[in-house]
This record gives sequence, structure tokens and C-alpha cells, in this order.
Amino acid sequence: MPEETFSSLSYVAGPAILTNACAVLQNGVTTRYNLAIAQWRDFRTSLAAGDGRALRPYADPATAVALAARRVRLQLRSLALLNTAVALFAATTVLGLAGAAPIVRAPAAAIALTMAGCGTVALLVLLAAAMTFFLESACGTALLRLHRDFAASGDAPTP
Repeated sequence: MPEETFSSLSYVAGPAILTNACAVLQNGVTTRYNLAIAQWRDFRTSLAAGDGRALRPYADPATAVALAARRVRLQLRSLALLNTAVALFAATTVLGLAGAAPIVRAPAAAIALTMAGCGTVALLVLLAAAMTFFLESACGTALLRLHRDFAASGDAPTP
């Protein structure tokens, strides 16, 4: 860490911004999760009632239920990963602040090394969360294809 306090604070900016970015992503995933869980519950309720109304628009209802369930699991996994990333980026930010504080007597090299470790792991966790977003989007796309294929087959009921 540099000896000047204000230059040390520049180490805090990156992790703080990434903490905020993870929080914004969490908000988006939470919204998507609420929609996906409602869809999955509709599918399960329709299956339990035996009427299949919610699954009629899909060419393969069993695949639609499996995809909906997979979407929910992936979203929960991405939320867990984002929570971990937020905690690690926040820890990196706090370590940067501690390193910049003149009253902290810890060796600067130890603080910098710990910050680098936390920040690297946090970035890897954020990338893993991004991969779950792609997988979840693929499930949503597959659900849309099942719906489109059904409508294109001519089996769709006419209003």
C-alpha cells in the first residue's frame, strides 16, 4: 500500500463498485426468481389438479416442468454466488479502508495480499454467477421454443 492515505483509498474504489454491481445483479435475479417460481408453481398446481391447463401451450409438458424447475435452481445458485461475491468484495473494501487508516498497525504487504486474494476469489465467484445466468437464460429460451413449437404445430387451441 502506498504511504499516502488518499492514494491508498483508490484501492477501495474498485471493490466498492463491484460490491454495488453485485447488489444490482441480485435485484435483477430476485425479480426473475419471483417470476420463475410463480410459473413453476402454476405448472405443479396444474399437474396436481390433473387439468394441465398451464401446460397446454407447451409441446412437451414434462420438459416444460423440468426446465422451469431447473431455472429456479439456477437462480437460487446465482443468488448464493452473488451473496458470496458481495461479502468478499465488501471484505476487500474494508481491508482497503483498514490499510488506509493511519491507526492500523498491520503490515501493508499483508493487507495488500489479503485484499488481492479476497478480490480475486470474489471476481471468480462473480464470473461463476454470470455463467449461471447464461444457463438460466438457456432454460428460458428452451421454454419459449417449446411454446413456439406447439403454436407452430397447429395443435394450439383457437380462441
